[in-house]
Amino acid sequence: MDIIMIGLDELFDGLDASVVALPRDDLRRGAVQKELNDRIGRIVKWHRSIFDSVDTISSVYGPTLVYQVMFSSIVICLMAYQVSEQLSAGKFDYLFGVLTFGACVQLWIPCYIGTLMRTKGEAIGDSCFYCGWHMTPLALMVRQDLAIFIMRAQQPVAIKFTGLPELQLETFSSIMSTAYSYFNMLRQYN
Repeated sequence: MDIIMIGLDELFDGLDASVVALPRDDLRRGAVQKELNDRIGRIVKWHRSIFDSVDTISSVYGPTLVYQVMFSSIVICLMAYQVSEQLSAGKFDYLFGVLTFGACVQLWIPCYIGTLMRTKGEAIGDSCFYCGWHMTPLALMVRQDLAIFIMRAQQPVAIKFTGLPELQLETFSSIMSTAYSYFNMLRQYN
């Protein structure tokens, strides 16, 4: 996604802005128009490849992520309960301590990556809007392309699968909150 933002920042670099005043059939204007179209075409191709990659990741890892997200709160709750019971007895079970930490990290990683993807995806639209189109007359030649790209960049980049909430840090927080609620309930009834 950083490559897209770099491409947007360099969209108008090295191009002669004076060709905008030339007639449409002028060769110099045609060459600049072709170069602008090629640059925007590459950016759109890169952007589309992000969505294709995320769709592939969703189809491959989606089913396992659904089960992981669905059952993580119960698993984390039970492991934390085991650790707390051992601590109450004056012992510490390293195995359950490491497993509890590992289960939390295993859930946190895809949620963190989902948040990074969402943030970078939003930044692409902002990068397109602030690419300098307002400071060059060349924007007249590609303003429709830029408007369409900005609208396309509004679509969130997220791992999606049936039954799976969007994987974000908010999802992680919600699951951990649920696990803590279950943990407190178990501690109260013991």
